[in-house]
Amino acid sequence: MNIFKRSQFLELADVHAVHCVSIYITTHRVSTPDNLYKDKMSLKNRIKEAEAQLRGYGLSEQESHDYLAKAYELVEDEVFWSHCSDGLALFLYNGDIQYHTLPSAFDEFTYVSTHLYLKPLVEFLHGEGRHFIMALSLGNVHFYEATRHTITEVNTEGLIPEALEEAVGTDYEQKTLQYRSGQGERGNSAGIFHGHGSGNDSERKMEAQKYFRAINDGLMQMLHDEKAPLVIACVDYLYPIYKETNHYKYLSEKHISGNHDKLDIMELKERAWEIVKDGFEQERATAKDKYELLLSGGKAAFNPEEVIPGAIIGRAETLFLKRGALLWGTYDKNENKVHIDQIQKTNNAELLNKAAVETIKNAGEVYILEEADMPDSTTPANAVFRYQM
Repeated sequence: MNIFKRSQFLELADVHAVHCVSIYITTHRVSTPDNLYKDKMSLKNRIKEAEAQLRGYGLSEQESHDYLAKAYELVEDEVFWSHCSDGLALFLYNGDIQYHTLPSAFDEFTYVSTHLYLKPLVEFLHGEGRHFIMALSLGNVHFYEATRHTITEVNTEGLIPEALEEAVGTDYEQKTLQYRSGQGERGNSAGIFHGHGSGNDSERKMEAQKYFRAINDGLMQMLHDEKAPLVIACVDYLYPIYKETNHYKYLSEKHISGNHDKLDIMELKERAWEIVKDGFEQERATAKDKYELLLSGGKAAFNPEEVIPGAIIGRAETLFLKRGALLWGTYDKNENKVHIDQIQKTNNAELLNKAAVETIKNAGEVYILEEADMPDSTTPANAVFRYQM
């Protein structure tokens, strides 16, 4: 799996066409015959729903089917189904198809409009405790994207060296690097390198530094525009060496101590969460406190008729949206007002999606929260504004 980037979100946010189709389904990581059947049927059903919505826009039955031909082809693509994660986000527009397999069990949803439905992807930019974990040793590197409830290994092929030998370009053998304690990479107290081959301790450390610099350089290509915390899992003596080479601003001060080459990844996820959870909880609490502080002064709001237009024009610094909520209606750009409908109709839009997309495009933060966690749970959208109207 590859990391879903903010730049990809912004590219999708700029897509506008007569018929933009967005489909979300839950998928299974393990492709058993039963899981494969369920996933294919879920996608087929969502495609058929898209056909029905396209017919509502005036396309004939054949035109609707032809417009979705690439989606139907994906249903029969066995290679595609062999590389699934927890969810699939699929987009069709202007004859093109784009999809992302992501570690999120999406609510099944089909949306046809003049723009794409991107609200479910917001949490890959900010929310759900998103963070990174790197299990690091001199012989292996594994990089993961994680949330409170999920963990998925990220493909780093071609970006970072897989072992020290690859970085230093010598005949180095892993067994020649050991820990003074005699425990190899299992040691957890301060010590130095020693080996039975050529090179003293300083040279050994320099080799490790060269290896870690190569890792850092590759990671910065992938993480240069990220803000999620990164937790390193490694033996204690390697961590200060890695920190010396690290350029990622959001590296956690704490690391997961020990040799993790054979550690169960779910245990790795839980140990990383213990390190990062306080930061996420504090961040959310601070945002909610600011909402309460500014509400009486007109720089925060809970009324969708005020929140959504404010977000669309870039006024929202922080937007809080109720998980699972949908709000159908239309937006009058000239009046900067919304008209809310009771149901989805042809030519109206899901307004919370539009508010979320525009907030992110204007460098704001979006939180998707459970009802009990909303600053004001009586409405589906709350906001902190940058300025008062």
